Amino acid sequence: MRYIESTVLLDIVPNRGQLIHPLFGEVVLWRQHEFHSWWNQFEAIIDHPLSRTFINGVVDSLEFKNTMPRIGGLFRKKKFKKESDNIGSQLGWGAFQLEKQNVVQSAHPLLSVALGQYLLETYHEQRFKVRWVEPRTQTVQIETESSPDLPRPKPLEPLPWSIDDEVKITDSSLMVDQHSQYELKFEGERVVLIPIESMERFLLGCLPYAPHQDVKWFDTVSLEFDTLKHLLRAIIQSISGMFLKSEQPVYIIDASSWTAYIKNYICERGWGGAQVTDYDTSDYTLELTMSMQSQFPFTVGLLCGMWERAHGRAYRLSMHQENDNFVVKIQSLLEYENQ
Repeated sequence: MRYIESTVLLDIVPNRGQLIHPLFGEVVLWRQHEFHSWWNQFEAIIDHPLSRTFINGVVDSLEFKNTMPRIGGLFRKKKFKKESDNIGSQLGWGAFQLEKQNVVQSAHPLLSVALGQYLLETYHEQRFKVRWVEPRTQTVQIETESSPDLPRPKPLEPLPWSIDDEVKITDSSLMVDQHSQYELKFEGERVVLIPIESMERFLLGCLPYAPHQDVKWFDTVSLEFDTLKHLLRAIIQSISGMFLKSEQPVYIIDASSWTAYIKNYICERGWGGAQVTDYDTSDYTLELTMSMQSQFPFTVGLLCGMWERAHGRAYRLSMHQENDNFVVKIQSLLEYENQ
């Protein structure tokens, strides 16, 4: 039987580059190859194994949000399958098979393991330690070990750039196609949706491992969250590197070009927002303001990658905080070093 394609609708918060999913709240849309590329770069920068940190962060966020409703009574397994299929298809992470303890049509093994672990713990109503293998392409096999001593997730302590009290007012929707039921496609490419809270829990878990080194391209002297500057740098550097490994073109003529690229490459995919305040066509210095929100380091990372692609030069990044906004400047690193 041929599967009839449908869509996932995401509400758009204008001017802030935020996507709201009816079940998972705020999400970011990642191209499948982007997530692969970013993960490899971020783990290399942190220089510490991060797979379990990521999985634990995602599982905790899904559990804390009570994503899967409590299911009991007759036909429990059938009802559970329906709900688990919905979660996998809405996020585009693949299809969980309870009896086989695996995930097929996997978009990325870490997302699939997190999905499988969360659903297994929910069904059996207990915590597990997991191991996994990939016996075939797009298939993740999960092995479990009972671990009742593992603590329940705590409320998320927001990162200092994530304090966003603004009421989310949406005015339009983004449609993402469901393909083969458990895969999502956008503009012809496979994509995944990752909840913002899942990413924040993961990033907080990375804080002890962020390398403490000073670099010439990164100036955060004026920022108040000094203890997090190394993690912030790692996120920005990895996202910038991810963009530079892509083939997305950037051709800049004036400030209006930046505004158009920010809308198309950043805002419309839930990667945040930025307002261009000045662009100097003589030395290519770009100045922007950004609101406090969870995507802030991802927005900055994309902008740095876009700036380097447009101008063919290494960038220097400086930023400071003014009330509830960040002022960001991107300019040439070489000119700064030659001063």
